[in-house]
Amino acid sequence: MVELFRDFWWLMFPMFGMLMAVIHALKDNARQDAILRDARTQLERKP
Repeated sequence: MVELFRDFWWLMFPMFGMLMAVIHALKDNARQDAILRDARTQLERKP
């Protein structure tokens, strides 16, 4: 197990980058959904 870690420790960096990209994409998607939801409710209030 130690030898496996010693040989492939550098793979932690790209995996961390991919994880951060997925988290950022999910947050961005949630932000856009909130903006659209708010805009939709604002438009529905106006006659």
